[in-house]
Amino acid sequence: MVKKYVLAVDVGGTSIECGLYDWSGNLLSTSALQTVEVLQGDVAEQLAEELRRKMDEKRILLEEVYGLGLGVPGIVDVKNGVVMKAPSLKWHHYPLKEKLERLLNIPVYIGNDVNTGLLGEVEAGGLQNVQHAIYMMIGTSIGVGLLINGEVYEGHQFSAGEAGYMITNQSVLHNGFQPARAGYGFLSSKAGGFGMAHEYEKKTGKRVSAQELFSLVKKGDDVAKKVVDEAIDHLTSALINMTVILNPEVILLGGGVGRELCPYDLKMDENLEKYVPHKPELRISSRQNRSVLYGAFSLCRKQVKRT
Repeated sequence: MVKKYVLAVDVGGTSIECGLYDWSGNLLSTSALQTVEVLQGDVAEQLAEELRRKMDEKRILLEEVYGLGLGVPGIVDVKNGVVMKAPSLKWHHYPLKEKLERLLNIPVYIGNDVNTGLLGEVEAGGLQNVQHAIYMMIGTSIGVGLLINGEVYEGHQFSAGEAGYMITNQSVLHNGFQPARAGYGFLSSKAGGFGMAHEYEKKTGKRVSAQELFSLVKKGDDVAKKVVDEAIDHLTSALINMTVILNPEVILLGGGVGRELCPYDLKMDENLEKYVPHKPELRISSRQNRSVLYGAFSLCRKQVKRT
């Protein structure tokens, strides 16, 4: 049986997108599951069921599939395919690779979602032909992918780029802080989508989504504007500190919240110009929500080529 296809999954905090690609990188079909519903049962079993259904729809056999790539929010042991820590999914040492390979009988490759998204941007997005970059994905929480000498840098214990834990207010060192959600770091609590919505709710008593928060800013809501402005200050401080250490060519902002920052990019760029010795180019991703999904495909194809 000739192999022609690659399966890809983007495991997000709100939804899980499943995709079917051909070997050339053409997206043939997609489907989505609600994360909260999937977490009520066995995640691997439900993913395997959805992927089998997708292939049945296209009359594709597993024998025609090279493998499966996944991007997962959290710290991932990429060698063994174990999700070490994923607070938004409440996973600790979850053997996702082992379970999916047993259920599907195809090779499975797992990466941190931000690193996977970074790979997608390098292969077919805003970081093509770039050798040194910071890719900040701002969605429900915050993570950073680091591109160094054209390679994704994962660090010791696969924890490089966990920027959501950065401290951008020194008072925290003395007084501590209350995370927006259990397991969240300071920056994610102040500037991630869930964190900003949480800040707005604390100030007004009104529960909103991150998307609704940005809509309120456009309508002139003063509290929403203050919450977002403070988040921008925290994000800018984090990017300045990372830039002076890594000296990237490009900073790319992605994720659902990251793409809402177009009205603030000039302010962020001006502060980078003011405070770093060599200012990188600041870009906002144009890949909508598909950088992680395409990166999951790229991760699988890259590993298949190696083996």
